[in-house]
Amino acid sequence: MVGLAGLPVLSCQLYGQTANEQINYLSISDPINVQKKAYQLTWSSHPDASLYKQEYLAVGDRFPKYKSMVMIDFVLTAATVDQAVSAKIHELETLKTTNPTVNFTILSNKATCEKMIDCLIGQTAPDDRNSVVERTVFRFKSVKAKTGQQGMLLFAVSTRAYGKDVDPFLIQLKTDKPILVKAVAQFSLPEIRLPKS
Repeated sequence: MVGLAGLPVLSCQLYGQTANEQINYLSISDPINVQKKAYQLTWSSHPDASLYKQEYLAVGDRFPKYKSMVMIDFVLTAATVDQAVSAKIHELETLKTTNPTVNFTILSNKATCEKMIDCLIGQTAPDDRNSVVERTVFRFKSVKAKTGQQGMLLFAVSTRAYGKDVDPFLIQLKTDKPILVKAVAQFSLPEIRLPKS
């Protein structure tokens, strides 16, 4: 089990996976349905003893130029939600020193002891066709796996736009911003069952 110093958090950086490993480490039912869209497990990783990562894409989407993605991380840790969110904020503030487009809002749900981060980040290219903007809503919850281990569950939904679609995406976001936040907040989080050692 890791503490705060070693707590991995979901990344808001602009990249997609290239590997095609699809092991359901967390025993989550597939597909995952968000906003009436079905997402299938597309990539997973278990990079160390404490961290499990799974990423899901809708039919027709591909890495690295996906339009929307669901991410689920589970890390074995005694860290609190506040500590996990603070670590994520530090990561975003550091990123902001080299990328001024980084923007984020923190949301709290006292009833469930959860927190969310609504993050927007852009990457402008000399050729506008290669520009990209990504909006990700992260949800942090301290949970105990069905197999008994205490940890932090990070559930996130990411949406992207590329090239000529960036400006319309940002304009639409002005009115649609609360919709994804509500969908992530109301999503019924899956029970986590870790593989046997």
